[in-house]
Amino acid sequence: MSKHFDQMQAIHEQVNSAKSIEKDYKALKAKLSNDELVDKSLGAKLVELQVKAQQLDECKKLLEKERDTKCEEATQELNNIKSEVESRRHDLRARQRKVEAVLTEVDAITSKTNMVRESRVAEVQKLVRKREEIAEQFQQYMNSIGHLLQCADGCSQSKNIDLKDQP
Repeated sequence: MSKHFDQMQAIHEQVNSAKSIEKDYKALKAKLSNDELVDKSLGAKLVELQVKAQQLDECKKLLEKERDTKCEEATQELNNIKSEVESRRHDLRARQRKVEAVLTEVDAITSKTNMVRESRVAEVQKLVRKREEIAEQFQQYMNSIGHLLQCADGCSQSKNIDLKDQP
């Protein structure tokens, strides 16, 4: 009986072991099922994230293209502005040279005008002195003729008196 009991006990242990294995199996199966659900969920999430990543890559490419286009436009505008500034600078330099040339010409004309004015002033002073000299000589001439005229007047009056006295 003891043999039988030992066999029963061994069978009982095998049954318990089988139940334990079955329990572990069910737990592992449930875990596997749960892991499969998580796997499917993560797979769906992975696909979703891949789609988002692809959309973000496309958006990034569009933004980079837009950035490059705007940079090209800004560079073109900058080059146009630089060209315009350089053109205006060149025009201003040319204008400045013309103004300097005109100022030099004005200075030359002013200098010439001043020389002519000084020359004319000297001539006018010379003419004024000559006029004064002529006026003085005329005055002397008039004074000398005045004496002659007075003499001639005096003589003619005395002749008139003498003529009147004669019949």
